Amino acid sequence: MERQDSIETRLTQVESQLRSNDDVTSQINLLKDKINAMEQQARLYNVEIANLPEQRDENLSIIEKIGCVIKHPVSKSDIVSAHRVPHFDKKCSRPKNVIIKFTTKIIRDNFITAARANKGLKSDQLAVPGTIHNVYVNEHLTAKNKQLFRLCRQQATKHNYKFTWIKHGTVLVRQTETSPIFAVRSEQDLKKIKS
Repeated sequence: MERQDSIETRLTQVESQLRSNDDVTSQINLLKDKINAMEQQARLYNVEIANLPEQRDENLSIIEKIGCVIKHPVSKSDIVSAHRVPHFDKKCSRPKNVIIKFTTKIIRDNFITAARANKGLKSDQLAVPGTIHNVYVNEHLTAKNKQLFRLCRQQATKHNYKFTWIKHGTVLVRQTETSPIFAVRSEQDLKKIKS
């Protein structure tokens, strides 16, 4: 009898410890989400340009050329900084992405809108020598949001959704031109994408 009481006491303690661990895990996940939201907010003025060929002694005034090509002129006074960043995957052979920080969110949003309106931006339009590459202009996302966007696009393709895009750091999805738009803010939200 004493042994059974001892086992029950220990079992109660273990169950209590497990509940406590679940609370800690839940709090950690909440903090991770808050940090990601803060990191995304810190990128509100940023644009990420992908697949722009790297040149020796390059001058990132090429941003002004991009502005001319997409019919949205940008002056040096509109840019706080421009630099290349290494890829998350060290084995990636594509050119390093360019991060541009604009002085205002409005300039950034207008630049992205103009780039999207001029689909098919190519490196030869920017007078970049060598093999012609498609150049992509996007919002600057956190690593977590990039991964969520990637997963969302895969899920949307699998279920024949036509539209998946980013607006103000949020992943948005729409099945057809007339269906409602909904936000995907976590991997759990991916379950909303179904046939």
